[in-house]
Amino acid sequence: MSTAVADIQAGICGHRTVARAVTDDGRATDFEVETTCDNIGRMMALLNERSPVDAYQEIDPRAQSAILACAREGRCCTDCIVPASLIKALRVATNLALPADVTITLSREE
Repeated sequence: MSTAVADIQAGICGHRTVARAVTDDGRATDFEVETTCDNIGRMMALLNERSPVDAYQEIDPRAQSAILACAREGRCCTDCIVPASLIKALRVATNLALPADVTITLSREE
């Protein structure tokens, strides 16, 4: 079994999500998520209905991402970083990427 953990501070909304991507075979991936966001909660309920998530389909640029589809259906904000973070965690759990932190620093210039 392989597990990747993403601790996500979503930004100005103040919500936090801790996601675990878990796979037994390096492809079929399930998620365990703790979140303070109702939208992410709805997204995860939808995603859990479609689980396990096929890692190869998620990274195929020609295929529809189940994670992103559930984010839209769950009414996540279009700029929410959580769906992309779930894909990153999936890639790490399935050995399709090495673990590395991702940082976005936002500021306003006037």
